[in-house]
Amino acid sequence: MPTYGGDEVNALVIDVGSTWTRAGFAGEDLPKAYFPSHAGYIESEVEVTETSDEPKDISKAGGDQDVEMADVEAEAAGEITDARTKKVRKFFVGDTESATWRAGMEVGGPMEQGLVKDWDMYEKIWEYAFKSRLRVKPEEHPVMVSEAAWNTSAHRAKLVEMAFEKFNCPAFFVCKTPVLAAFGTGRPTGLVVDVGGEMASACAVYEGYCLTKSVCKQELGGEIISQQILEKLRMENNYEMTPLFDIKSKAPVDTLQPPAIVRYNRADTTSSYLEDMRLRAVQEFKEAACEILERPYTADLVASKPPKPFEFPDGFNLSVGAMRYALPEILFNPNQYLVSRPKHLENEALLGVHEIALKSVMASDVDLRPQLLSSVVLAGGSTLFPGFVDRISVMLQNSIPGSRIKMYAPSTNTERKVTAWLGGSILASLGTFHQLWISRAEYDEHGASIVDKKCQ
Repeated sequence: MPTYGGDEVNALVIDVGSTWTRAGFAGEDLPKAYFPSHAGYIESEVEVTETSDEPKDISKAGGDQDVEMADVEAEAAGEITDARTKKVRKFFVGDTESATWRAGMEVGGPMEQGLVKDWDMYEKIWEYAFKSRLRVKPEEHPVMVSEAAWNTSAHRAKLVEMAFEKFNCPAFFVCKTPVLAAFGTGRPTGLVVDVGGEMASACAVYEGYCLTKSVCKQELGGEIISQQILEKLRMENNYEMTPLFDIKSKAPVDTLQPPAIVRYNRADTTSSYLEDMRLRAVQEFKEAACEILERPYTADLVASKPPKPFEFPDGFNLSVGAMRYALPEILFNPNQYLVSRPKHLENEALLGVHEIALKSVMASDVDLRPQLLSSVVLAGGSTLFPGFVDRISVMLQNSIPGSRIKMYAPSTNTERKVTAWLGGSILASLGTFHQLWISRAEYDEHGASIVDKKCQ
């Protein structure tokens, strides 16, 4: 088997998250491609021609029987066919493609609770990353892909099949996200706290191996905060955001006044596309205005902080005070600060991020706990709120007095968004890593089950 970690052939590293996808070449500092995981699709019905499986009734007498016998013989030769229809989806992947308005276009993501739920969309994301963004042939490069710490054997087997059967990769490896995040910050042992768009999770990593019994996860991430911001604006300001795609022109308005806009009123706009565009607009609000307090939220503490002005794409503007601290507080106290609970979380007893981390530590071996607490690795875009690092450190210190707690996170915001990808880039470029790849020959010999033996 060739040495894939060498200079001749660069491995490809792809990390598909619930909100963003990162793809690039092993050994590089940053991914070449960074684009939304949500893709647009238009469903249509096409006519397919299939040989009929229905046996003909040949019990009739006379000439009819001769005709029927002839039909059966023709059917056996594949000459008689039935016209049927099946639904097909045309996908639009990438930042511009998925954001461009098209009549009847739905928008969705391939992931649910960290696992792949839509394999057709997931495949299209790989195809777009390799062919349109990296401009490479996947059959010429080994491919490393990230997976959730709680991924199932069936999902892993399907990943291997897709890599070898659909993309003809010469070699493949799948690695758990916490392990990659730990390598990305140079800590082979530590507690990885990952707060992304959909999920918040914590997992202990020891000497490059994920301790599955320590995995603690919850559906609590940046997308819930975005939805709560939209709900809060509806309730308090009677404001329904109009995304850019529907704005023909706008005029300046005073603070808290309704937007003065002329809309395109585009017919056939789907609710999923509208919601996705609103969430993208709220992303800017989160990044520009929202912060996390270093201590638990109190009205007196917030009163001493200055408000921030912010204008939405349709011209609606306001001075954001308590809201910019209260809504990110959901990450640490979800039961109190959720404006309205999503239906699937109505009966859930939600934990704060620090409680998820603590639960993971307590599920680990007693002798390992000091090492984990002294190497807490932060990953995921939702850890980028100003004040997040200090707050989780304070909360963990209060929960376990006397413990030495140290946080590790990439120094720049860009690197923290791609921590897991960065770990994959480092790992796949190591000279000694070539012996760990699943080769095409091994896949042909052992089948997809080889993944559980080689990728632990």
